[in-house]
Amino acid sequence: MKTREEEKLIVLAEERLRHLAEQWFLSEPAFFAVYCTHRVVMNPNISCAVRTGKGRIEYNPEIIDILSDNALEEAVGIEMIRLFLKHPYERRPEHCTGSRMLAASDMAIWSNYKFSYCVITSPDSAGLPEGQSYEWYLAHLPLSGHGDPDSDSDASDSVGQGESLKGIETTETSASEISEESAEDKTALWEEDSVMSEMINDIVRNIKDWGSLAGSMAEQIVASSRSRIDYRKILNSFRASIISTKRCLTRMRPSRRYGFQQMGSKFDFTTGLLIAVDTSGSISSGMLEYFFGVINRFFKYGIKTIDVIQFDWELHGDAVTLEKAVAKMDISGRGGTSFQPAIDYAAKHGKEYDGMIFLTDGYAPEPVLPKYFPLKIAWVCEDRHSYEQHLEFG
Repeated sequence: MKTREEEKLIVLAEERLRHLAEQWFLSEPAFFAVYCTHRVVMNPNISCAVRTGKGRIEYNPEIIDILSDNALEEAVGIEMIRLFLKHPYERRPEHCTGSRMLAASDMAIWSNYKFSYCVITSPDSAGLPEGQSYEWYLAHLPLSGHGDPDSDSDASDSVGQGESLKGIETTETSASEISEESAEDKTALWEEDSVMSEMINDIVRNIKDWGSLAGSMAEQIVASSRSRIDYRKILNSFRASIISTKRCLTRMRPSRRYGFQQMGSKFDFTTGLLIAVDTSGSISSGMLEYFFGVINRFFKYGIKTIDVIQFDWELHGDAVTLEKAVAKMDISGRGGTSFQPAIDYAAKHGKEYDGMIFLTDGYAPEPVLPKYFPLKIAWVCEDRHSYEQHLEFG
């Protein structure tokens, strides 16, 4: 049973959030639009002031009580930017820690928003440049952590903000321990949700006034509404036009000869994929982790098996057949780069596949395709810059 003091904190927090929404209706129409797509839910058990995901904006009234109105607006505003960029709803890599995702999210928005009351993880805390995307930071963050955050950032997590609030006293706790625990709590609601992603994309397409958001931030949000890797489109372009030999009986479809008195048949379409992973020295360990996250993602779209080959200037080993998502694979290579060995392998074994995907940074001579090369090729590059620089490959 709640005490009178707890009930008072809840009522006060509700009033402050309601007032903030009313204020945003006039001054920050973009924030207001995305705020209204989520349910505002009180959760006194979270260790941060506010977090988002699963269609909710959760808040802790006790922590909110220690924030000034300006600090509260900035903390909730940061979460609205995360929603606009859809960090809680898409592009979540497999087996990635909450601290890594939160740090990458912070870095993606750090240089595009004026922070006066909250301190979030900056790119230079991990020795990384500004202005990169969420995926880029995920791929380039040190695998052991997200860098050594400054003392302000450490203090912030003890308040549970994920963003630290300047001038608030904190309890003495191990910095790394605080950071990991708070980040996991902050990202606990983050999961793939195509419905919410599309709802946010629809809002972005209709926004005319971005309020106080910088033009660079608005451009980044608009760019994020265009899917970087359209998995369904790739698979549809590879899908074979013939019926698979996998025949299944079903009562949902009548038999051609006997009608609904007998079970009919359905034939599942299958897509055979060959994925070539660039393991040359120019590919960082973080980028390889991202590449294998892309491979794992294909299993969510009905793919039964995927053959994976690794190459740098030559092929390394035979194709490995994956039947499910994997957490780790042994990597070979780390030398120079040539696409030709992978192309030659695909030409030799092309009848076994419907399509081929290269995961690479693109820095290698253009391969020579045999005259009757049997496969369509999709190129997935390290980042947008690499993609645009090597667009003629496609």
